[in-house]
Amino acid sequence: MVERTLPDYDNPPAVETALGLRFSPIEGWNVFHYGALLQKFKNKYPKHELRPPIGEITFQFSPESDFSNLPVRCWFLNEDNTQLVQIQNNCFIRNWRRADETASYLHYDVVRPLFQDDWSTFQRFLEEEGLPKPSIWQCEVTYVNHFVRGREWHDFRDLHELYPAWAGLPAVGLFARPEMVSFSLSYSLPDRSGMLQFASQPGVRKADGAEIIQLTITALGKPLSSQESDIFAWLDKGRSAVVTGFRQFTSEQVNRLWGLK
Repeated sequence: MVERTLPDYDNPPAVETALGLRFSPIEGWNVFHYGALLQKFKNKYPKHELRPPIGEITFQFSPESDFSNLPVRCWFLNEDNTQLVQIQNNCFIRNWRRADETASYLHYDVVRPLFQDDWSTFQRFLEEEGLPKPSIWQCEVTYVNHFVRGREWHDFRDLHELYPAWAGLPAVGLFARPEMVSFSLSYSLPDRSGMLQFASQPGVRKADGAEIIQLTITALGKPLSSQESDIFAWLDKGRSAVVTGFRQFTSEQVNRLWGLK
């Protein structure tokens, strides 16, 4: 159990969290391994989907192509689609997704051991298949938050009331009423062990058509080694940076709205 010494909320606006690892492509991996891996995950994740890979696609189609090396990403999902494991030959990501507005937020101290169990299952599978252990070059912690118009904000002119760092331009003349605002920022972590990225963009929520501002915060950096202890030490650090960054990036007013403890 991870002790909660960081900012915590009664009703946080997070709708998705993800813990991820990027690594060098696994030599010998091919599309047939996804089918075999399904047998390892099917009790926890009975549903599965094939998706395009994350990152650049370098596969070249030709009559002589070996389609067993086709670049794909496989999703393994639980029954209600709230728990998701994404795997391709150079990354492993585990997501929690809020099913609806009334669903309970799943804290990091619950998600972390779930990630650890799934990562262990994947590593055992690689060993059984005679495939090399992943060489980790990046850890990632991502939190996705939805701010609903009429709840956290009312107009883009008042964005500074949500993000104190946002100044914008005086709301006069041509700039009287901005229709949308999006931006991204990146900061080095204090010990320069990685980066903290903020991306804010407007959108419409599919579930209910609500107009939202989506704030995605991602911490990423390289662990000291590919050993599990170093991986989880970095993930803990990344989570701390994301949660602390969220608290400091958003206003006192909305933090009170979310029930900051």
